[in-house]
Amino acid sequence: MTPSPALRPTARYYGLEWLRFLMALYMVVYHLGGLYSDLPDAFRRLAGMGFFATSTFFLLSGFLLAHVSLDRQGALKGSSRGFVLRRLCNLYPIHLLTLLVALGLSYWLSQDSWLEHGVPVYYNQHPYLQLEEGGALDEMLPLTWLAATTHVLLQLLLLQSWEPRFLWLNGAAWSISALLFFYLLFPLLGPRLMRLRRWALAAVVLWGLYLLGPLVATWAQAFDTVTVGVIHRNPLIRLPEFLLGILLYRAVQEPWVAETTQRLRLPLLLFGLTGLWLGALLLEGDGRRWFYLVHNGLLTPFQAAVLLACATFGEPGRAGVRRLAQRLGEASLCIFAVHTPLIGVLEPWTRTLLGWMHLAGDSLEDLAEDVGEVLALPIPIPGWMLPLHLVLIVLLGLAMQRWVAGPLRRWLQARLPQS
Repeated sequence: MTPSPALRPTARYYGLEWLRFLMALYMVVYHLGGLYSDLPDAFRRLAGMGFFATSTFFLLSGFLLAHVSLDRQGALKGSSRGFVLRRLCNLYPIHLLTLLVALGLSYWLSQDSWLEHGVPVYYNQHPYLQLEEGGALDEMLPLTWLAATTHVLLQLLLLQSWEPRFLWLNGAAWSISALLFFYLLFPLLGPRLMRLRRWALAAVVLWGLYLLGPLVATWAQAFDTVTVGVIHRNPLIRLPEFLLGILLYRAVQEPWVAETTQRLRLPLLLFGLTGLWLGALLLEGDGRRWFYLVHNGLLTPFQAAVLLACATFGEPGRAGVRRLAQRLGEASLCIFAVHTPLIGVLEPWTRTLLGWMHLAGDSLEDLAEDVGEVLALPIPIPGWMLPLHLVLIVLLGLAMQRWVAGPLRRWLQARLPQS
């Protein structure tokens, strides 16, 4: 395998740093989108394609791990045990911190309901799927204390992605659980994929295998809670995305692939982004028929095109831009992990703030009369609040990465056995 002079010597893919930050931001918009009352329908449809970002992130993880952890011959640098421990040092502090935040906020916001009715939890919600006319696929149901304790244990062990029925606490952290599974398999599968001569054929076969599950589930009209959960987040089902990311890195080791992607960077990027429009169009036309396929596998070529196009961007000329790209890229996992626990706080606090703003012009007498009435109303949150929420979450993610997760990771890695 001959390394590509165009891409291989790069110490850091700055285009991919921006990409993983933007994909984390996309997921934040996806989960926040339901809060706002006046977003345009076209924006809502595109924001509803947040799973495009998750799949792109899995591809990106495979690509970057192959770049960082494999040598020029495709062999793993260091031992398998050392590799897994270093990855765990990167994932677990972020996961544990956001899990504690989620658990604390969940209890604080609904402790009376917890004590009286049990822990409320959503069962595999998605607006495109209906059990029957007018009926949602899932509902908010209480967990028993035994089930809740078991789920917390699964989260502590990063095994929650294997639970197909529901998401609770930091729901988005299922992808961190899936990443750990991918990392465990990387020392075994990564070097073998990098040594393949027929990497293109392997990629097509892997893509076909990935499509099998969604095709069978769609053909069987299996939209029950368990099937939705398995297709959505089971690590074995999602593994092909990670492996395809490794094969994409294998592809750019071929000089002709590197040169072609460099020359066709803009068309590749435009082609990749049309996947968002295509997915939104298919789901809007017949969400029940296309949900599984659009969510898992149909858009993989578009996601791969976005990744390859962004990988061709060179190092920024300005040191400040380089530092910004690096910090935003490194903080992307923190931004992604911390945002879902905050939604339960952002919504009531924002509505309260808007209520106080509404009352700001009142006299003291009017204020005394109106404050209780106005603050009791379900005040709509306007779309202009979205950028403010995004800035707040990004700043929190950056702070968490720089002063908590980053130092913890370095402290843990410094104490790992040499390997």
